[in-house]
Amino acid sequence: MEFMDSSDMTLGEYLRVARERAGFGTRHLATISGVERSAIVRLEADEMAKPVPDYLVRLADALELNAADLFLLAGLPIPQELPSLAPYLRTKYQLPPDAVAEAEQGIRAILAKYDEKGDE
Repeated sequence: MEFMDSSDMTLGEYLRVARERAGFGTRHLATISGVERSAIVRLEADEMAKPVPDYLVRLADALELNAADLFLLAGLPIPQELPSLAPYLRTKYQLPPDAVAEAEQGIRAILAKYDEKGDE
């Protein structure tokens, strides 16, 4: 997704603009993110005082956003752990699902190869 200036936006506005730019309705976003449609509607209306962090991560993944941006807009502490591989590859390199699956398979093969060498 292209850069969006969030400096003058609330979390809800930012999510709504990102969803609309992606061409998604709230029902479709609910389906692909696993976040209930009612929660998405409430988030976009800025009606959640304390958004559920997991919702923000799932919405960021589905909308190809940086989850840290959503955490900042929500006033939540940014998690310190690294993102999982699939969302990182999709977001950082705009890889399609087949390419992400291929990359994950390659990394599993590399990990297995070097794990076996450690057992010798």
